[in-house]
Amino acid sequence: MKRYAFLIWLGLLMLLALACTIELPLPEVRLIAPQTYEIKEPYPDQEPAELLIRMGAGELTLSGGADNLVEGKVEYNVEGWEPEIQREGREVRVEQGVKSANFTRGVQNLVNRWELTLGKRSMDFALEAGAYDGNLDFSDVPLTRLRISDGASKVRVVFNVPNPEVMRSFTYETGASNITLKKLANANFEEMTFKGGAGNFTLDFSGKLQREARVWIDSGLGNMTVIVPADANCRIVLSGGLTNVSTEGTWTIQGQEYRTKGEGPQLRIDINVGVGNLKLVSE
Repeated sequence: MKRYAFLIWLGLLMLLALACTIELPLPEVRLIAPQTYEIKEPYPDQEPAELLIRMGAGELTLSGGADNLVEGKVEYNVEGWEPEIQREGREVRVEQGVKSANFTRGVQNLVNRWELTLGKRSMDFALEAGAYDGNLDFSDVPLTRLRISDGASKVRVVFNVPNPEVMRSFTYETGASNITLKKLANANFEEMTFKGGAGNFTLDFSGKLQREARVWIDSGLGNMTVIVPADANCRIVLSGGLTNVSTEGTWTIQGQEYRTKGEGPQLRIDINVGVGNLKLVSE
C-alpha cells in the first residue's frame, strides 16, 4: 500500500510540473487603424434600468448628467474590439467585442479608451473590467445598486454629492490594484462589500450618512486605509491575521473594536485583512 501511495504521489508531482511548463495559446491581438464608436442609448421602457458595462484592458472615464441612459464614445485600435450593445427588458449591456480584450500584456501602442456619461434617472449599474485605469465620478448618478469588478487596476471612485436614491447594495471586487474610494457616505448605501487581493486600498467614508450602513472589507495582502469623519457614529471591528494596525485621530479602542464618538446613524465596518497594514484615520 505504501508503494502504491508513493507512486500516486510521484505521479501527481509529475503532472504538476508538466502543467507548469505548458503554455496555452492566447488570443491574437491585431492592431488596426484607430476607430471611434459612438454610444447614445435611451432608457428602456421598464425602470429602474439595469446597465452593464463590460470592457477589457484600457482606460475608462465616467461621469453623470446625460439625457440618455448612457452616452459617450469608445476609441480602440484592436480588431474585434467594437462594443456590442444588447437590450432585454430593463437591461442594457455595452460589451467589448471579444474575450481577447483581457489578453493584452506586452502589446505596444494599444488604444482602448472609454469616455461615458450616465443618465439622470434611477439605475442599477454594473462594471466588469480587465486591467484598466479608471476615473469614475458618480456624483450626479442616482444609483439603486452598484457593482464593480476588475483585475489589476488603478481606479479612483468619488461621490461628491449625496445620492438621491437609496443604494441597496454596493459591491467592489478587485485583484492586485490601487483603488481609492472617496466620500462613500454620499453613496447612500445600506450595505457595502469590498474584496481586494494584493494592493493599496483607500476607503474614505466622508460625506453625509443618511441612514445606518453596514460595510464588510476583506483584503488578502497589502495596505488598507480606512478614513471616517471624527464626528461620525462609527464602529469598526477587526478580524484576521493583521500584521500591523495604526491609527490617526481620536479613537476609543477596546480589544478589536475601534469607535468614534458621534451622533446620527451608525456606520458599522467589519474588516478582515490576511497579511498587511491597516491604517484607521479619524479626521
